Amino acid sequence: MQSSWIFKVIVAGAGGVGKTAMITRYCTGKFEEGYKMTIGAGFHTKSETLDNGESVKMQLWDFAGEKRFRELLPDYCKGASGAFICFDISDYDTFREIPEWLKIIRQKAGFIPIILLGMKWDLHNHEVDFIIANDYASKAKCNQCVFCSSKDNININESFQAMAKWLIYYAAQSD
Repeated sequence: MQSSWIFKVIVAGAGGVGKTAMITRYCTGKFEEGYKMTIGAGFHTKSETLDNGESVKMQLWDFAGEKRFRELLPDYCKGASGAFICFDISDYDTFREIPEWLKIIRQKAGFIPIILLGMKWDLHNHEVDFIIANDYASKAKCNQCVFCSSKDNININESFQAMAKWLIYYAAQSD
């Protein structure tokens, strides 16, 4: 069965965790060092064809992670079909912020698929262990947890493909 879908996907998390680098890697295949801070939100689109032939276009909303922009997030969450919540596995403080991101997204977007992404897997000074992050994701009723690296292009495309499949699954459940 071939069909075409369009979904709004939130990409949230603390400032500096690598959200923009991940989206750039996914959309362009490139990695650039030294991103500038996102002001408010960035917007990107990318289409994905899944192994079953279904086509998914994701509208990616890249949210600024700094606290001063946090009040804008609830309005952007309206109408979202899914979300990535990103944290830096080499900075435990960014992992501690996940409950706040979850609360904002679920209050405004409802119970949508959420994937926790542990960013910067290429770094060696890990402060967040996968087992702890995955256990948290399960307890917080997130769909899954993935560790990835935009720099080394590890699990980036796979994470977006997984999101696309979750989005279709949830949309089919609501029909």
